[in-house]
Amino acid sequence: MIKSIKNISMLLLSVVMGGSVANAQEQAKKDTVKTVTMEQNSDRNVMLNAASANSGPRDVNIGLPASVGGTTVLENDLPVVYFFWPEMPFKSWRIDAMTNGVKLLDLGQTAINIGDVGFSVGTYNNLGTDRFRGNMGLNSNHFGLLNGTANLSGPLTKKGLKFSLGAFVNYDPGTYKVNKNNIDRYYNDQTQLYKVALTQDYKFQGGSGSISAFYKYARSKSMVAQQYAPYRYHLDGSVSEIDGFKIGSDNYIAGQKFKVKDAQTGEIVERDALNDYASESHTFDLIGKNRLDNGLNLNFIVRYHTAKSGMYIPIMTGISEQTYTDDSGNQVAGNLQGVMALASKRTPLKSLTSLFEVGKKSGKHDWKVGVDQWLYKVDNFTTEGVIYNQTVEANPKYVGGDIYGIAEYHNGTENKTALFLTDKWDVSDVLTLHLGARFEYQNLRGDFINNKEVVADIPYLSNKRTTIKKDWFNKAFMVSGVYKMTKNFGLLGEATYNEQAGHLENYSAGHEPNLKKSKIPGAGFGVFYNHSLFSLVSKATYIQRDEYRSTVNFTSKTGAVQRALASYDIETVGWTTDVVATPFKNFNLHFLLTLQAPKYKNYAGTVDFNKGESVAYDFNGNVVTGVSKVLMEIDPSYQWKNLRLWASARYFSKEYANLTNSLFFRGRWETFAGVNYSLNKNLEFSASVVNLLNQRGAKGKISGADLYTNVEAVKMEGAILSGTYIRPFTVEFGMKYRF
Repeated sequence: MIKSIKNISMLLLSVVMGGSVANAQEQAKKDTVKTVTMEQNSDRNVMLNAASANSGPRDVNIGLPASVGGTTVLENDLPVVYFFWPEMPFKSWRIDAMTNGVKLLDLGQTAINIGDVGFSVGTYNNLGTDRFRGNMGLNSNHFGLLNGTANLSGPLTKKGLKFSLGAFVNYDPGTYKVNKNNIDRYYNDQTQLYKVALTQDYKFQGGSGSISAFYKYARSKSMVAQQYAPYRYHLDGSVSEIDGFKIGSDNYIAGQKFKVKDAQTGEIVERDALNDYASESHTFDLIGKNRLDNGLNLNFIVRYHTAKSGMYIPIMTGISEQTYTDDSGNQVAGNLQGVMALASKRTPLKSLTSLFEVGKKSGKHDWKVGVDQWLYKVDNFTTEGVIYNQTVEANPKYVGGDIYGIAEYHNGTENKTALFLTDKWDVSDVLTLHLGARFEYQNLRGDFINNKEVVADIPYLSNKRTTIKKDWFNKAFMVSGVYKMTKNFGLLGEATYNEQAGHLENYSAGHEPNLKKSKIPGAGFGVFYNHSLFSLVSKATYIQRDEYRSTVNFTSKTGAVQRALASYDIETVGWTTDVVATPFKNFNLHFLLTLQAPKYKNYAGTVDFNKGESVAYDFNGNVVTGVSKVLMEIDPSYQWKNLRLWASARYFSKEYANLTNSLFFRGRWETFAGVNYSLNKNLEFSASVVNLLNQRGAKGKISGADLYTNVEAVKMEGAILSGTYIRPFTVEFGMKYRF
């Protein structure tokens, strides 16, 4: 038991420290086995998510702002979706009963294997078993969650043909009670997944292998990506509830239906936020695995994915005091919340992706050569948007003031062809190196609508299209190593370099983005020390990325608003210390401390407002908004016979809420605790608590405040704002049965 608990904790070390810790802990001969064990049995902390939509892995900190798409998710070694917008990974993927393996890829592994930035999570499906097996799980919470999943697998013939069937159903009512007259009870998530797999094992002269056919159907709809609430802001970074509104318990959605200007016809039409933007997808995988008697592995996977996927995102803008007409026709003065609804129509998407790998462990080398070929087609992606007002109260009322015309469009194909190589080289008994390189050709072909050429009195999609034709050659390199100076002490280090080009989605805003490749160099150096009671890793890190591009809504002193395209760089220097302790039998404690300083570079310019007003800005050296400088994780667990007690606490220090760093949100804790009890080898019960301390966890940006000086920020004391928050105190229950 101590060994298995240690494996779990060592994976957490591996995730944070770049995958080198396992090598520092085990002899070279045992390393591969240990790594596989850790990867396929240890996903607890990565899947603990305090966000409102608990449908995927949490974002793992790398010192840079998290991607809009979140942590990259792989299934059977290929990305679940080619691109996250409008089909986010959780729309066609979940951890379910048919998931029989999970692995985690660090920055270097992610860059080399899939050409992405950050950590990634990979899952594997049960494709069939030699004996008849099954498992099922049921989960709920005190808010009324309905979640169930099941998997059956076994042999079909005595000649190696086997099957696997899986299902997943989730109906999530969120955490607040909605008005059932105009909002569906299960507004937060309604998802169904069904899977089937057939596998044929075979032998041939010189080796053995298997061929698998896998199919997945998914349908998912959700009305909110993030939960918002109004609150009163204080200059010490804290927030307090306004009268009559309980954060996390009261509803802040005016209704499920809203009106937009149809991009095809130009007419004002009504849309349903839940039902008109659902996603439906079909995935077909052909998977081959072959091992020759000489130790050579020949593996491949080819995937065809087709979907119709929509996305509805409500963005809360500023709150202001206005006079409006209530339901009785009376003129009322009060606070109104601006809501910008971005609604991307159900877009036809198709992708044909493949991975071919050849590898072998020979002598002191464990090498692999792979080829990726990915083709993606998006058919007339279109967003129809509207800005409207609602009252600031529980179960708010729609007030009106609709402003139509927020539209986005792009169309075309993306293609990536890549060659990558990796090698684990045991240079000597005390030195091990991991090497990797990726060479990728990427192109974009399609069209977009330039908003400078839009004719106001015709439907948006009737406007002239501008051709997109882009080509890039992207490179990525990785080297990491462990040097064992003594039996218990040694050095570890790594260096990575990655290049990221653009996507068709960059053209949706309606202007030529003048895309340039982002360059992301990173490095780390540290020490490890092993003792019978604890293991320690301490490491200094550096990561930098240039050519960030985002659209910022700047507000002037006179209240004028101007959308501007900003380009900038971010640089982070950090220090991470990770400790795993086993002070007594069956008890394990994992502790992580990260200090970092993410800062803007090359971020200066001038905003020209419509009324002739011009404001210069310079954010160079400022701390990046929404990223904490101090992070902590504390994860104790204790096993007593069939009972396991565990807890997890994460601390995030204050996060700046505007680009001038004159406003911030104070630090917060995300806390979890639980108990698992195995009644016997087949039946297990669990109970857990999310947000044990019931903190609000306010975060995000303060609308309209990016140009505020320290003097101007003083007026924000006591101001009513709206923002996101973590899930409130939630009690969850679960049951698993295996046979």
